[in-house]
Amino acid sequence: MMTETPATRMRTAERRRQILDEATRIVGQRGYYGFSVQELADSCGLTVAGVLHHVGTKEKLLMMLLDERDRRDAEAIIDRVEGDLDELTDPLTLEHVWRVLHEIVVRNSEQPELVRLFTVLRSEALYREHPAYDYFRARDLHVVEVFTQMIAHLDTVGEPRATARQLLALMAGLEEQWLRFPDEFDLVTEWDRAAIKLLATNISR
Repeated sequence: MMTETPATRMRTAERRRQILDEATRIVGQRGYYGFSVQELADSCGLTVAGVLHHVGTKEKLLMMLLDERDRRDAEAIIDRVEGDLDELTDPLTLEHVWRVLHEIVVRNSEQPELVRLFTVLRSEALYREHPAYDYFRARDLHVVEVFTQMIAHLDTVGEPRATARQLLALMAGLEEQWLRFPDEFDLVTEWDRAAIKLLATNISR
């Protein structure tokens, strides 16, 4: 049995990265049901067997795309606010809540392909038989819970869970409008305006 070398592992990782990047583009355009592994293989210069060797199955590939987006986003947000960690309080002030949410939207504005992928799959996954149905249901519940905990103590928020749900809906809705009309408004600017009104009209910036 041959031992895998560092160079081989690097080539494998690069190939997997290529597959995920191409899958993100294609699924973002056609949805899960609209793309084929054959199309993905052709785009990557591979055979279908070659693609499946790296990702397993079409369904596993979908979950890899979603997990990868979550992982990269979490790392990016932590990096963005890391310099401010000494200033952050527990519980967060209204200003700090706004800052964290702002950075999430800034991050999304920098990766339209991933936002498109997520938006298309979120809509498709309203169908219970969709392979990502449980993922999006669990993720939305988790995000609402996290947002609720962030804002529950704020005097400006009367119903924390309702406000948390509105923040999530606002974020997703603005992203969809931005994807549809990318040249008509700036995603971050519109988010900041709306979020400030939702959280508190007198928040300082």
